[in-house]
Amino acid sequence: MTYVELHDAPGKAPFKGLAARLSRLPVALGEGLVDVLETGARLREVTRLRAMSDAELALHHITRDEIVPHVFRDRYCY
Repeated sequence: MTYVELHDAPGKAPFKGLAARLSRLPVALGEGLVDVLETGARLREVTRLRAMSDAELALHHITRDEIVPHVFRDRYCY
């Protein structure tokens, strides 16, 4: 019985890992950009709601201490 071991060429292995990491780069950049844009929009919403009076907030069915959980409700479990 004969056993055969298959190996990649030693010179190609480092480039294979590098290519895999580089192929994930656009996805990581895109996800990071989306996070930055969403966070900016959410912080503007928090600022807008904090500028409202308590009576105006009551019209939106939230209290002052519920502003941040309200704005980030789909992102974090509060």
